[in-house]
Amino acid sequence: MIAALTASSPVAALATPHRARWALVVVHLPMIGYLTGVCWTGLGVYSADPHRALDVTFALAVGAVQLALSLRIARGRAGRERYALWALVVALAIVPAAHHVDRRWLVAVWFAAASGGMVFAGWVRVLAFAAPVVAALIRVAIIAHEPQASFLAYYLGYSLTIYCLGGGCLLAATRVVQVATELSASRAELADVASRAERRRAGRDLHDTLGQRLSAISIKGDLARALWPARPEAAAQEIGEIAGIAAQAVRELDDVARDEHEIAFADEAARAVALLHSAGVLTELRDQRPPLPPDVDRLLGWAVREASTNLLRHSTAATCSISVRADEPGVVFEVLNDGAGRSSGRLGGLAGLAERARALDGVVAAGRVGREGFRLQVAVPLEPA
Repeated sequence: MIAALTASSPVAALATPHRARWALVVVHLPMIGYLTGVCWTGLGVYSADPHRALDVTFALAVGAVQLALSLRIARGRAGRERYALWALVVALAIVPAAHHVDRRWLVAVWFAAASGGMVFAGWVRVLAFAAPVVAALIRVAIIAHEPQASFLAYYLGYSLTIYCLGGGCLLAATRVVQVATELSASRAELADVASRAERRRAGRDLHDTLGQRLSAISIKGDLARALWPARPEAAAQEIGEIAGIAAQAVRELDDVARDEHEIAFADEAARAVALLHSAGVLTELRDQRPPLPPDVDRLLGWAVREASTNLLRHSTAATCSISVRADEPGVVFEVLNDGAGRSSGRLGGLAGLAERARALDGVVAAGRVGREGFRLQVAVPLEPA
């Protein structure tokens, strides 16, 4: 959403820290140029200044120090030296104003006010910004010698607007750089989070997809080796099934890489029952599913695959029951076997299954039942029809 907003607005031109810093420099240059020009030529408003070379030197110095301070603040690199830079800006702004009898130098309040607003925080920031502006307005009132209160009030209001706009412009430009830097860091962090999430997804899908296939290949390989001396035809059939399972695993691996892997509970349940039977596990399937949304059906498919894989890898079960039933307010899937043994192993795939379930507001529970049993249960709520 942030990217869409910045791409469709003028902010896009300042959306990178590098561009924003150049914009900050560009904002400073006209102000430095105006102060330098009015000190050197008077710009047709003020008379020639006998100290114009000195004034121009001060103008360039205060502008350069202010620009350096603004860039350091914008980049977040300003330490305690920022107070010294602020004091230097204020001093460079005050010294020439002390000997001028006209208002040409008073625009230096832009830099004095902006530097105070950048360096300090809270109420001190407000005071540091306002104090130079108020001092400049008092100087305007003293220099004006205007007997008409209405004209003096107008001129003070006009001066207040010019001084606040100039200082505010410098503050805003500095803040734009800070926001652009924060936005760039946020984008990098979001990209990193997305990359980690994609790696977790790929790892989870690889575990859940290939785990059962590799277990089936291992079991059928052992069976084919045992059958070969006495029943070579049956062994050849098992070897053919191994080739089919391997080909299916390759296709599923391609689907995982493209994030296009589809899975259905009915197919996975039938495949799990056949695999467990071939491994000598007496398996009962009780399928009492209500109509399920595709995402819930897919979750139950992953659940039965993970359960059968863990049973083959970590269990010594002789019997297993697989059931799925409606249970308010949703559906409950359960696998119960009698062979947890002394150790159920490291069931890392259950973490991935739990992550899938949480995405649907479901829960996964797994643990021993009695002395030798083990139960895996997945409960998922269903939205009312």
